[in-house]
Amino acid sequence: MNMENEYDYIIVGTGPGGATVAKELAATKKRVLMIEYGPKLNVTGFMKVGRNKILRDNNNNPLRSEEGIWIGRARMLGGSSYVAMGNAVTPPINILNEWGIDLSSELESAKKDLRVNLIPDRLIGTATTKINQGAASLGWEMKPTPKCVDFNKCKACGMCMFGCPNGAKWTTLEFIEDAIKNGAKLLINTEVIRVTHQNGHATGVNAVQGNDQIELQARNVILAAGGIGTPIILQNSDISEAGRGLALDIYQSTYGYTNSIGMKNEIILGTYLEKHIEEKELFAAPYMYLPVLVAMYSKDQSKTKMNMFTQMRLVLDSTRINTKRLLGMMTKIRDERTGQVTRGGKIFKNVTGRDKAKLDEAHEINKQILIAAGARPETIFRTAYESGHPACTAAIGEIIDKNQESQIKGLFVSDASAFPTPLGMPPILTIVALSKRLANILIKV
Repeated sequence: MNMENEYDYIIVGTGPGGATVAKELAATKKRVLMIEYGPKLNVTGFMKVGRNKILRDNNNNPLRSEEGIWIGRARMLGGSSYVAMGNAVTPPINILNEWGIDLSSELESAKKDLRVNLIPDRLIGTATTKINQGAASLGWEMKPTPKCVDFNKCKACGMCMFGCPNGAKWTTLEFIEDAIKNGAKLLINTEVIRVTHQNGHATGVNAVQGNDQIELQARNVILAAGGIGTPIILQNSDISEAGRGLALDIYQSTYGYTNSIGMKNEIILGTYLEKHIEEKELFAAPYMYLPVLVAMYSKDQSKTKMNMFTQMRLVLDSTRINTKRLLGMMTKIRDERTGQVTRGGKIFKNVTGRDKAKLDEAHEINKQILIAAGARPETIFRTAYESGHPACTAAIGEIIDKNQESQIKGLFVSDASAFPTPLGMPPILTIVALSKRLANILIKV
């Protein structure tokens, strides 16, 4: 074994899971190699980020399940943190009790590292305020959303999901930089295919970099390639049970036109309906896309290829979307674990009867709030089913143990695929906490 190419830890993925473990382990002078499938982006904005193939499937189409649910996934340095909306909501205790894991100290540590704070009143827009007032008139309190955003830098441009142009939003690029300062190495544009193992213990990874196949050696491997990427690698590594039980935190948006106000350029998810998280397993919040995305998700295009004609039609449709007069609400649900990611990369996930009942209830709640906020009832419409949190495909208690280790010794998982059950809410804070927990376990070994 060539010691020059041997690491203590190879970490696959640089999103909230992988970057956190890398930062913590590199700080103890462990020999760490981070491997990222995608590139490093130096751009922000919809035209440069939103249309990039790193957010799409291998055929450069928007990623969807075979049954047509839109799925958000980010394959670039920083992973989902680069395109997330900066939300850092603490999961309710009932979910952590369900998992049988105590994350209390790690969650507090994660909040400090991500500098989580509440969005100030001055940055809550006029339309979001109207929605808050509409909810209050129905007896529901919308609370300011905890975010990992430096609001002294925030310009309230509403572009959080396409990379923050002002450097206000925390991303894992900060953790990656810390890890590199402490000696960690980084490979980008490199696809890990499988984890190599011998006599029941991980020995490294096989990967593809450009046209080259490479083999890298390590005593331990940590998979943090996300709820879709991680189970594929596990299956390629002879853990065939991975990929089952996929959950997506499915959501649907409800929109309505007013006579005078709209959510154009307001901070997305500035407030949220906390009461319904535990009572109904619903995460509801004010929401608004760019016009072209409202047009895209407003139609059932589950089987439509995103060719030039489709794109031109969407641009035309978007001219009819006036976000200066449009209010929006979205609600995520804790969907059932009925999906699967196959070794070949196909994603199967439908909407069960129970999931549909939740989404229908969420739409009615959103509709009531929007009308109370001033939306005209006859203009209310809802969008296609979407998701952004693939999870539970390498779950604790099934594919990995409570120390997040698989049946292959030295092979660990630290991303949303490790969740035993879905959150139904923004997961980044929880992923960071779970990864801090794993790092603490490994450091003590």
